[in-house]
Amino acid sequence: MDVKTYKSIVTVIRKYKGLSKNCLSVLVATFPFINHDTLYSILSLEYQKRMRVNHVKSQSVINKYWDLYQMSVKKGAGPGIILQMAQQFDICPCLIAKLILQKYFEECNMELTQINAHLRDTSLIPDPHLAYEVFLCTIYDNLYSPLSETMKHSLGQEYEIKLHNEVLKLNLAFRDEEHLRKFGYDKTPDVKLDVPVAVDGFVINWIESKALFGDEDVHKDYTKNQYLSYWNRFGPGLVIYWFSYVKSIVQTDDKRFIIRDHLPTNIVHINYLS
Repeated sequence: MDVKTYKSIVTVIRKYKGLSKNCLSVLVATFPFINHDTLYSILSLEYQKRMRVNHVKSQSVINKYWDLYQMSVKKGAGPGIILQMAQQFDICPCLIAKLILQKYFEECNMELTQINAHLRDTSLIPDPHLAYEVFLCTIYDNLYSPLSETMKHSLGQEYEIKLHNEVLKLNLAFRDEEHLRKFGYDKTPDVKLDVPVAVDGFVINWIESKALFGDEDVHKDYTKNQYLSYWNRFGPGLVIYWFSYVKSIVQTDDKRFIIRDHLPTNIVHINYLS
């Protein structure tokens, strides 16, 4: 993705104040030519940055949320109290709901380790009013709800399987992450080729699959914590950001790895016997 288009998308997200679910609808309407998963991935990355600033978990903040919630209940406010708070404070609903649930657990002397279980299954919450409020948050939060977290994990696995299938179609012999870990490697790529191949004149020994959009922050973090380890152990490789990437992360003179948004089919097999 060219830098101009990427910046336009980010500008819309950063100017939008409200639920991420609604922001995604705005993005889809504004950029109909961009893949939905790409827009969702960029949205997710931007909201993560926003939450690192807006989402404060101090006791004073927790008490404030709890007091506001209780006050609204006493006034007879209708369903959606926590959702309205989320919009007011520009924080994803499930993040506020979890803090309110934490305070509720403390007030009821309940085991705090069970908060996540009650967030996943709100029918376990003894207070029916709070249970419904938290349930609404899990429905309207498309970034931090238990369902969205499960979907993200499943999506990552789906694209790892997609990568394995496409590598097999190209008749490339490889070792997967699970196999490599049996040999003591703690940081392993999704695919380690048994025999290196070349793509556009670049030798590839390994392939890493990322079911997300590659912005500069994400790429910098993964380079530091993963890609450099792969390069040191196995040589140069290929990184795939399935939901595209901003072109500014590409360094044409980089000898460690190349970046694509798909698995190239113009594979050149290296003949070591010639």
